[in-house]
Amino acid sequence: MNESFKNELVKTALDMGAADAKLFHIDDIAFDERTLLKCLFGCTGGMHYCPELRDASSFIAYSDLIKKYKWGVIIRTDDLEKGQEITLALESKAFFAGCYFAFGATECAVCEKCSHEEGKPCVNKRKQRPPLYALGIDVYKTVRQLGWELAVVQKKGDPVANITAVFVE
Repeated sequence: MNESFKNELVKTALDMGAADAKLFHIDDIAFDERTLLKCLFGCTGGMHYCPELRDASSFIAYSDLIKKYKWGVIIRTDDLEKGQEITLALESKAFFAGCYFAFGATECAVCEKCSHEEGKPCVNKRKQRPPLYALGIDVYKTVRQLGWELAVVQKKGDPVANITAVFVE
């Protein structure tokens, strides 16, 4: 894919309201399957895309699949919903430009109440994507390697940075 198109994806993210966006090469992404431990023990998320103990082997397979991508755009927003909107828009733009394996990674913010909490299937499956950490990515290390600051939220009400990405062939 040419540099012009890559830069167009970054510009689109910024025009849509991203606080920042930048290109990355897959080697810039810090993979660490220990993120699975954080998902399994201590996280109260319990979303449709979350790995579960019985699914640990496929969690590691997801990480291996993502490593097949060559480049992408990493996006920082201050709002979960905005991050998902931008990520899905960039994924779609890349797809229609011929990058048919383009894949977004973002936490879900579509529904006010997740149907998973009621043991029901996802009602917005077309918009459902896994977050970066559920793909075996160390988000903190990745963004620091790319020159961004990212702090652990200390208490409720502290500013939160939402990090998403679109992986492209």
